Amino acid sequence: MQSRRSMRASRAALLAAASGVSFALYAQTLGLSPGLYEFTSTVDMQLPPDLAARMPPQALARMQQPHVTQHCISQPDLDHVSQQIVQGQSNRPESCQVTEHSLSGGQVRFTSQCGERVSHFEGSIASDSFQGTMVSTNEGGRTVTIKMSARRLGAGCK
Repeated sequence: MQSRRSMRASRAALLAAASGVSFALYAQTLGLSPGLYEFTSTVDMQLPPDLAARMPPQALARMQQPHVTQHCISQPDLDHVSQQIVQGQSNRPESCQVTEHSLSGGQVRFTSQCGERVSHFEGSIASDSFQGTMVSTNEGGRTVTIKMSARRLGAGCK
């Protein structure tokens, strides 16, 4: 039963951190162009030792492999995220706050807090790409680090 709870907690931490990816779209302010993007992310998650010991090696290896997806980023998406940044808001519930944010010369930094979970993002944005690292720490002190990058594939979205 403990392992199931630990796995759910780990998944929740991962999802919370991953939702921070949308913040990487701070981009409108810095001139990110709308279009089809290829996102690559790599997750490094601290698992409880007992859970890690019971996981098959293949599952651990899969967790550490880069995940590649494609997403369309529209102008309304950029406008919405830009407005949230200006207002210091997030896509998360009202109990979450952006406690710090800065945009300067293509560099992006922000910190958000949801209850005891704190996420910090640092990255850089160009007109057709961005990259960054999100580090989230949950209530139990476990850390999830997500390294992400995206590159624009073209103007049209599928």
